[in-house]
Amino acid sequence: MKNFRYDPRLYDLQINWKARLDREVELLAGIIEEYDVSRVLDIGCGTAHHLQALSGYADQLTGIDPLPDTIEYARKNVIKAGNVCLRVGGFEDLNNMDMQDFGLIMSLGNTLPLLGSRRKVKLALKHCRNKLAKGGVALFQFLNFNKSIIEENCYYQPKVVMEGKNQYIFLKHFEYGRIKTRADFIITEIGPQKEVAQFGVNSSWMCTLKKNLFLRMARNQGYSKIRLLGPSGKKEFDYGRDISLYAMLNK
Repeated sequence: MKNFRYDPRLYDLQINWKARLDREVELLAGIIEEYDVSRVLDIGCGTAHHLQALSGYADQLTGIDPLPDTIEYARKNVIKAGNVCLRVGGFEDLNNMDMQDFGLIMSLGNTLPLLGSRRKVKLALKHCRNKLAKGGVALFQFLNFNKSIIEENCYYQPKVVMEGKNQYIFLKHFEYGRIKTRADFIITEIGPQKEVAQFGVNSSWMCTLKKNLFLRMARNQGYSKIRLLGPSGKKEFDYGRDISLYAMLNK
């Protein structure tokens, strides 16, 4: 099973970007200001909305994503700022990319656990630390892999979006596993005559990145300070309550 691969237009369609950016830019801009960041790297940048929103807060912003069609879509439809650069690549390419160090390296959504295995997550943490400037910070966002939290929230509330005469229904499903957790994106397109024009299930296995496992991995890769925040980015992470978290790691 491969990681999610679907039309970047549909990815954008199922996210309320204004609401999401209103919620997240405050956290990200605050980190840029606190650590006096001039250079930002977003790994798994997707359609690059975060980079466009942050373009006024840092001097240089770079986004990498392993899917060429997603990078091309972002260049054509999202990025307007001249200080944002997009490249094709992922965690495994960091050491081979001719890039300067970054004050902030971020990877949002579930990009880190979508690597699929503990070995790959360890290498990703190592590669990120190597690309951090002195005093820099890495920020990873991912699900709370507490079994009870996953099972309680295994189905996300469906999102229904109209585009032209067609209706799209987006549904997310998670199935917890001790080593790997399955994630499904289910997309249904309803045509103007109420017929099913398209139906697809896009699935992937995520590394079950539980709190203590992640902390051990990060410490072993030499991060000097680790702070876990809840989904608002304003309160400390609560393992028994929060559905997701931000992990801030200092070099």
